[in-house]
Amino acid sequence: MSKKIRLEKLTLVGFRKNYEVFFKKGLNYISGPMSTGKSSIAEMINYAFGSEKHKAYIEIGKSCKEIELDFWIGEEKFRIIRPLFEFTRPVKIFNWDQEKGEFDKKFDLLEIDSPANENSLSAFLLNHIGLPKITVANQAFSFRDLFKYSYVKQSTIDSENLLMEKTSGSNLKRKPTFEIIFNIYNELLGDLKQQLKEKISYIEFLYNKRLGVYEFLKEMNMLSQESYQNERQRLLEILSEENRKLENLKASGTYDESLTLVLESGIMILKEDVTKLDKLIVDKEKYVDKLFFLRNQYSREMQKIDFIVEGAVILNSYNYSSCPSCLNPITTKEGCNLCGSELENLSEQEILIFKSENRRLTKKYNSLLIFIEQQINGITDLQNERNILLEELLIKQRELDHLKNHYLSPFFEQIQQSNYKIGNVYSNLDQLEKSTSVINQFSKITQNIIEEEALRDSLKISIESIEKNKVSKTDLIHNLSELFFNILEEFSFPKLNNAFIKESNYLPYVRGVKYDELGSGGAVTMTTMAYFLAIALLLFKNKNHLGLIIIDSPRKNLGADSEFDDDFKDEDIFNSIIKYFDSLKDNALVEDIQLIIINNGHPDFVNDKDIIVKFDGKGTRDLSYGLIDDIENL
Repeated sequence: MSKKIRLEKLTLVGFRKNYEVFFKKGLNYISGPMSTGKSSIAEMINYAFGSEKHKAYIEIGKSCKEIELDFWIGEEKFRIIRPLFEFTRPVKIFNWDQEKGEFDKKFDLLEIDSPANENSLSAFLLNHIGLPKITVANQAFSFRDLFKYSYVKQSTIDSENLLMEKTSGSNLKRKPTFEIIFNIYNELLGDLKQQLKEKISYIEFLYNKRLGVYEFLKEMNMLSQESYQNERQRLLEILSEENRKLENLKASGTYDESLTLVLESGIMILKEDVTKLDKLIVDKEKYVDKLFFLRNQYSREMQKIDFIVEGAVILNSYNYSSCPSCLNPITTKEGCNLCGSELENLSEQEILIFKSENRRLTKKYNSLLIFIEQQINGITDLQNERNILLEELLIKQRELDHLKNHYLSPFFEQIQQSNYKIGNVYSNLDQLEKSTSVINQFSKITQNIIEEEALRDSLKISIESIEKNKVSKTDLIHNLSELFFNILEEFSFPKLNNAFIKESNYLPYVRGVKYDELGSGGAVTMTTMAYFLAIALLLFKNKNHLGLIIIDSPRKNLGADSEFDDDFKDEDIFNSIIKYFDSLKDNALVEDIQLIIINNGHPDFVNDKDIIVKFDGKGTRDLSYGLIDDIENL
C-alpha cells in the first residue's frame, strides 16, 4: 500500500506580495466566477508535481516568479519550489524538520524527467509514496501516470476519451496504471521482490562500510562526539598555556612593527576588494531579476500576437447575422447599429504586419536570453574572483599571525622551543578535525542504513499485503461497479440502470452502453466524476491511490443555467452531486481522502468551513476578486 498525499498550502511567490491558498483534510471547495484564477490553482498544483508546462497566465506572469507547494506524504512533510515560465529548470525540494518546526535550509535539486533518472522529481515522489520502479509498455512507470487518476481537469470531465482508448500510443500506460492502483498488475509482485533483494544487498554493503569506519575511529579513540570534544578541549588548554608562555617571552624583547605593516596594508586592501565584489554581485543579481521580468514581457507580447493572428484566421471566415457583442440582428456589413461594434476583419496586410512584429519580438527575445546567460556567467566569474581573493586573504592573515606569534626575540632558543610545542598542538588539532569528518561520515552511513531499512520494511509490508489481501480482478471490478452505480444514484443520474465497469477495458458503462455513447454532455460529466471517485473511494488495504482528488468545474454541462435543456440540465442534479461531495466528509471510511472541488459558485447549503477559497470577480463584500487579488492596483 502506498502512502497518501495531502496538500497543505500553495503559494505563488510574487514580486509585490505572495498569493496563498491553504488546504485542509476532507472537502475543500473553491468557488468564484469565471476568469478569477480558480482553475489556475489546480494547474499550479499539477505543475508543482511535475507537469511539463502550464498555461501562459498573463496576471500570474506579471505578478509571480515561482510557486511553492507544501504537502505531506504519509507522516513526512515536504516543500516543492518550482520557477514559473521556466519549464526545464530543476525544482527545489525541502524536508520538514519536526524538532525545529521549520523546513531545512538545505534542499535537493530534482530534474523534471522520467523516473528512470534517479535524480528526477518523479523518482523522488514514487520512492517516498512507496511504489517500486516498474516498467510498463517498455517505459518507466511515472508519478505523472498515477496523478492522472487524481487530477480530473475540465477537459477530462467532458472527455469521451477517458483512458485515451481512442488515441493510438497514448493509452499504453493508462490500463496498467489502473491495475497498479489496485495491485492487480501481474508484474508488480515480481518487481517488489526483486527490489527487496537489491535493497537487502545494499544494506549489507552499508553495514560493511560502516564497520570499516568504526574500526578507524576505534583506533583513534574517537567513537563518540563526547570523546572528540574532550580531546579538543585538552589540546586548546595546552595551546592557551603555550601561547601565554610565548607572550611572556616576547614581553621582554623589542617588537619591530615594520615587519607586519606591509602585510596589514595588503590585508586591508583585499578586504575592501572583497566588499566591492560582494556589492557588485548583489547588484548584478538584481539586474538579472529585472532581465527575467523583461523576458516574460516579451513572451507575453508574442503570445498575444499569436492569439490575434490565429483568431483573425478563424474569425475572417465567418459572416455574422447577429452582433457578437449585444446579439442585435445586423443589417449592414459595416457593423451593429445598436452598440456600434465594428465587424471589420483583419486584412492580409495587417496579418503580415503582426507576423513581422512577432518575428522582431522573437529575435529580441532570443537575444535577451543570450544576454541573460552572459550576465549569469559574469556573476559566476565574479564569485570565482571573490573566492580567489578570500584564499589570498587567508594566506596573508596566516602569515601575519605567524609573524606576530612567532617573532624571534633575543630569547631565541626558548621561543623556538615554545613555537615547536604550539606547532605540534596545531598539528594535533588538524588531525582531530579530520577525524570529525570521519565521525560525520559514520553518522551519515548510520542514518542511511536506518532509511534503507525503513524502505526494506516497507517493501516487505507491501509484498505481504499483496500476497495476503490479493483480490481477483473479477471481484475487484464487481465491487468497483457497485460503488460506481451507488455514486451515480447519489448524483440523481436520470433513468439510471445497468451501470458498471467493464472488466476487459476498465471503462464505465451506463444504461448498458459505453459512456461515450450516452449522447449527452451532462451524462458524460456525471459518469466521469463517478468513475474517478469510485476508483479513489474503493477501499483496499493494499491500494496505491494517492488519496487526493481534484475535480475542476463539474458544473459546465449541469445546472439550470446551461445552454441546452435536457434531462441533465437540472439544478437539482448539480445540488445532488455537491451534497454527495459534502457527505464524504462525515464518512469515517474515507477520512484519508482529500477532495478539492473547483466550480463557478456554490449552493447555499455548502458549509462555509469547507469553502477554502471564495472569489467574487469584483473585490466587494470583503472577498478577493481573484487569485491575483491586487492586479487592478497596477
